[in-house]
Amino acid sequence: VGGAYLEGNLACVAPRGRIVVVGVPSGSVAPIDLRALMRRRASLTGTVLRARSAVEKRALIHEARRRLLPAMRTGRLRPVVYRHFAAKDVVQAHRAMEDNSNFGTMTLEWGS
Repeated sequence: VGGAYLEGNLACVAPRGRIVVVGVPSGSVAPIDLRALMRRRASLTGTVLRARSAVEKRALIHEARRRLLPAMRTGRLRPVVYRHFAAKDVVQAHRAMEDNSNFGTMTLEWGS
């Protein structure tokens, strides 16, 4: 999610783990402690989806479904929910996104 989170990601990456940067909404420039990366024998990879072909995108979606959905079903992988907003608070939700003050998913709840 960008440069602002790289230090935190590096602090929690597993030995021989991999940090994959797919988007940079919080900024594209970040200092990095290369020794911390090396101590963990971890790797840092960047990629973009926009430039990929439709065939590649379909293959990625298929692989993500195959690997991630079972982990979500068992609870091993859970989404991070920042906050639920009532529909009447949509302006506040947009401000949180624009300010990049959220970490995780935000939802709008319609009716109740």
